[in-house]
Amino acid sequence: MKQLIYILLGLIGITLQSCDMRAEYGVPHVRFRLSARVINEAGGPIEGIEVVTKHGDRFDSRTGVSNYLGIIEASGSVWPGEQYNIEFIDPDGEANGGEFETLALDITAEIVKVEEGYGGWYEGSYEADLGDITLKRLTKNGE
Repeated sequence: MKQLIYILLGLIGITLQSCDMRAEYGVPHVRFRLSARVINEAGGPIEGIEVVTKHGDRFDSRTGVSNYLGIIEASGSVWPGEQYNIEFIDPDGEANGGEFETLALDITAEIVKVEEGYGGWYEGSYEADLGDITLKRLTKNGE
């Protein structure tokens, strides 16, 4: 009977861990939302472009992919207090209109705080609306 209780308590613990609750033992974070429209040099949308956030050396995660209109709506949790650097990458090569450059941006100036934190490790919510992001198409020899 004790084993059954331990198993049930373990399952409950795993279930609670999958909730959007943050443990506050050294995990400061902010909620972050980014929006942009990825276009080619002619102004047409590019589908399948990934946006990757890089927050210093501590965070590196894919957060969104552009749809058929070129729109990216990405959100997630990141560590606070440093500059936010992102990259737009073309993982599919020639598909979706050709192979495009990787574009790295520092978006610190575009970030707006939209919600205060609650005094614990949660330091608030931030957003960045980047508007149109133009990527150059690479030529056959990669230039």
